[in-house]
Amino acid sequence: MGRCGAFVVSVLAIGLLAGQSLADVTSAIYTTFTPKEDATALLHNPDMGWVLYENYPLDQRPGGSSTLVNLPAETFPEVDEVALMFSWQDIEKSKDNYDFSNVDFAYDYWKSRGKRIQLRMSTESLLWWSNLTPASGKGIPDYVLDAVPATQKQTRTCEGLSYVVVDARDPYYQDRLGRFLQAVGKHFRTRPVTLIDLRGFGLWGEWHSGYRYNTVDDRVEALRKIIDCWSANLRGYTLAISYSYDPDGPPEYYSGSTQAYSEKDTAHYADFLRYSAFDYALTKPNIVLRRDGVGGAVHSNERRLIRDSFETLPKGTMVCEFCGGYSAAKKGGDKWVQFMMDDALSLHPNYINLLGWQSEDALSFCRERPDLIKLGLLNMGYRLVPVEISVPTRIQAGSPFEFRSLWANRAAGCATADFTMKLLLTPLNSRKTTLEVELGPLGTSKWTKGRYYAVNKQLALGEVPPGAYDLSIELTDPRTGKPIELPLVDVSQPGHYRIGRVEIIGRP
Repeated sequence: MGRCGAFVVSVLAIGLLAGQSLADVTSAIYTTFTPKEDATALLHNPDMGWVLYENYPLDQRPGGSSTLVNLPAETFPEVDEVALMFSWQDIEKSKDNYDFSNVDFAYDYWKSRGKRIQLRMSTESLLWWSNLTPASGKGIPDYVLDAVPATQKQTRTCEGLSYVVVDARDPYYQDRLGRFLQAVGKHFRTRPVTLIDLRGFGLWGEWHSGYRYNTVDDRVEALRKIIDCWSANLRGYTLAISYSYDPDGPPEYYSGSTQAYSEKDTAHYADFLRYSAFDYALTKPNIVLRRDGVGGAVHSNERRLIRDSFETLPKGTMVCEFCGGYSAAKKGGDKWVQFMMDDALSLHPNYINLLGWQSEDALSFCRERPDLIKLGLLNMGYRLVPVEISVPTRIQAGSPFEFRSLWANRAAGCATADFTMKLLLTPLNSRKTTLEVELGPLGTSKWTKGRYYAVNKQLALGEVPPGAYDLSIELTDPRTGKPIELPLVDVSQPGHYRIGRVEIIGRP
């Protein structure tokens, strides 16, 4: 499929040809096409989709929590991404000795099955696995804990298990954390990951139940240092920070219902943001938001945070994790399971973890609720639709004209890149595209549900053979050069969507 120089394109304007006026360009008779939308098409595009958890890096026990160990024959075709869970201690067992072998094994296992990979990486305790022999998921390495003064360490408990947290302002802790994050960044330069969880404070790294500071100012200073350390040392990676409320904070920050938004329960919204440094985190271009606890634990301040960050930035990629497993959710009945799904979709997600997290419980969700799997694929992420496309009824070679289009995003999230658009002209009864023309980026990273976006581009044909052509479009991810999927019926070939027939006439 060849590229031809017969098109001259400008995203803003084009110089008029001799004898032409702007009126000539704008007065042409246009034909408007309404591409047929496929409302049932399940899209598998970058930066969106269902996520399966894989705990192999911290748990290789038969019958434990690793999906690949327990279900070696399952490929989870519904899932686009797999998130690998591990803590700092699981990689740096002794000073400056970084062992990624278990992470790499899980990475290669799921990559070979066609999955994109995320890192559920925590520099804090993952609690439950700390009682294994040998212990795993401990978070901060023992050698770091040994070097931090006793006055800057605290022991906390949850569900009968203890974990140690430190004052994040400690210089030695800051230095070793930075070195670890640099090692992670270097290691995964050749093993691409789409997302890294910023699990840098508190239990499970979920940004709550961590070190108790004497004052809010002390706390904010420490949290900002953590954010700075992660953001700077993992520059070039997308980091997802949990925006959970912190039960250590004032109760009014997480008051009210967990099933619906209430404006009256956001009276302390600004204080809520500052208390956990969420306002500061969102100033970092590589930090996005995730919520662990969807479907039963999201309060109004958190709902306002995701709404504001999505609508005003918009700040993708949003990530949702359910607050319970599938087997437990079923005990609440179908209405409760449906609420959990609806709750997740209300938070503008690009990614949602499988209800059940990993292994057999996640598989049961896939098998028993294909309706919810489909609902998620239809609504999470982005779903870009050309509602109308208009071109002159007769396009004259050598004459400038305007390509007009109107677009919508049908899904709850947003694209994380500004996709580029390409027009393709194919002579009727031919499979070989004669012309391709790049129309430049569309600004798709700011397209949100419920709005329409006009994309009008000025262009002109050069020496193009007169005749009838099929007009197709392609949206391409500039990061990979690969086309994305659109929910349209008329697919001329993968990534190419036929719009209609156009006629090209020769020069006057």
